[in-house]
Amino acid sequence: MSDIPVGSPPVPPGRHAAPSGWYPDPTDLSQERYWDGWQWSRNTRAGENPPAHGYPGAQNWRAASAPGAQAQQPYQPQPQPHQQPYQPYQQPYPGQHSPQPWGLAGAGRPANTALTADGVPLAGWWWRVLAVILDAMLVWLVAAVPSIPIYAKVVNAMSAVLAETLRAARAGEPTPAVPPINQFLSATDQLMLVLIALTVGMVYHSLFLRFSGATPGKMICGLRVVPVEQGQYRGRLSWATALVRAAIWVAPGAISYLVLFRVLDVLFPLWHPRRQAVHDIVAKTQVVKIR
Repeated sequence: MSDIPVGSPPVPPGRHAAPSGWYPDPTDLSQERYWDGWQWSRNTRAGENPPAHGYPGAQNWRAASAPGAQAQQPYQPQPQPHQQPYQPYQQPYPGQHSPQPWGLAGAGRPANTALTADGVPLAGWWWRVLAVILDAMLVWLVAAVPSIPIYAKVVNAMSAVLAETLRAARAGEPTPAVPPINQFLSATDQLMLVLIALTVGMVYHSLFLRFSGATPGKMICGLRVVPVEQGQYRGRLSWATALVRAAIWVAPGAISYLVLFRVLDVLFPLWHPRRQAVHDIVAKTQVVKIR
């Protein structure tokens, strides 16, 4: 671990185009530092066959960072005779070995795959959406069971309206107006439906996250929820993490006027550099693809 603040080392050319991964540390050429696709992280490891050039050394960086130091031109490495210029953000240097957790083979992985600091691929947005759909179906099926008595009231009320409409048609009378469906339920019944949805959703998501690290939908899609930048983590999430993540995800789905927040939460991984949704950011988690 380095004591420099995150983002302090000089950034490489095309910093936002560089894929996440391990690269020579701009402050110490004897080690490597993890680039998360957006900025340098605090994670370092011993380097293997570091290049003779490619970044300014730690002493140059500290001198440039000293108070009153003159601004320097960006470092431009020059190719050596009979030697190809080193390009750290286009190809790995000789001897670099990427970890292959969860049995993943790096040969078939796209070059721009986003990874955690320990080398596990982050879940793609469409995989997460598919997992959400599967989980929503399962939660709805479970919540429907205790909701049957309430829905039975709606069915009986609508049957009475239909019978009155048929009677009026046979008698040649005007067709009675059909009230909105929410008028078939009392305020108490509507509140009970919301409470059932919240309770089932919280129990479903928090328990599976706490004890399995993934809901059934995520398991089917080969996804797992882990602490930030710890893709190879196989332990259990804490109760606090599981409950906070579940609450931020479940509440907007059960309360209609929070639907815009739910939409933002779902779309957030599309532009976030670590592919985190809002509930991931608050709970300090990430979703990784383990198969």
